[in-house]
Amino acid sequence: MILSTPIRATDNYAPDGRKARLKIREAFPKMFERAYPAVDPATPILSVLPLLRFHEIDVLPLSFDAGGRQKGVFGFSCLARLMKVRPEGIGSFLKRPCEVVSEPLTTVRADRSLSSLLNVFLRRRFGFARVVETRGVGALLTLADVLGLYEGDTLTSSLTLEDVGSTAFSMPGESTIREVLVEMFDRRIRRVFISGTNEFVWDRSIIEHLFSQTVLARLARRGSEDILEIPVSGIGTTAAKNAEGRLQLREAAALLKVEPGQCLVFNGKVVTPWDVIMKPWKERELKIRDYR
Repeated sequence: MILSTPIRATDNYAPDGRKARLKIREAFPKMFERAYPAVDPATPILSVLPLLRFHEIDVLPLSFDAGGRQKGVFGFSCLARLMKVRPEGIGSFLKRPCEVVSEPLTTVRADRSLSSLLNVFLRRRFGFARVVETRGVGALLTLADVLGLYEGDTLTSSLTLEDVGSTAFSMPGESTIREVLVEMFDRRIRRVFISGTNEFVWDRSIIEHLFSQTVLARLARRGSEDILEIPVSGIGTTAAKNAEGRLQLREAAALLKVEPGQCLVFNGKVVTPWDVIMKPWKERELKIRDYR
């Protein structure tokens, strides 16, 4: 099993202190072909959150503010804000400008090293960042993108699922969305399993449900409703993929990148994209090909 060791990594260095050579633009040569346009900060929250699912991303960048800074709308933090709103105020909350739920968006230049991108993920505890060439040209890179670098051996690791797995956390199916979100925030996890099954819900599936046409139409019709009090088993779950603990991380990455939000389970443990990339990176067990 890997041990917890502190790291002192600067932007252009790996945790083991080696100078990085591979640049972000070299590792992801097509990233700007799918650049995401910046959203107007005045756009209602109601219109922005469904876009997170449509683009299958965790954050939508906003237009630059007057000071040249950029923020983003994060799905996870939007859910945290929603939990503080009284049922009778949810409708009004969703009509507010998305700027009120925005947070600073970490940006990395494309000419920085791949190491710098992974170090940003590690410091921010979020698996995504905005990568820019110029002020008006940018793209979002996520852990899902990095998973693909195992293919072709840009990334290599000798670890297995046994080395990086965590105990799967589960709750009864009758637990409410609110109760599940409380545990997600407290434990800093994105997936909660339904007790006795390999089925799980995650933050994006909750967003998909809460901002579906059915729920929003019902909310508009009734005027107020605590949409977070719905049993979590009724919002749509995803079946985790079964795997063996001896599976290599390269093989695990190939399984995880096929379906957004997917995770692997074995012997009561769960492995997510974060585990496959960031745990070995932090513990100096992930190697990037092409160093000086």
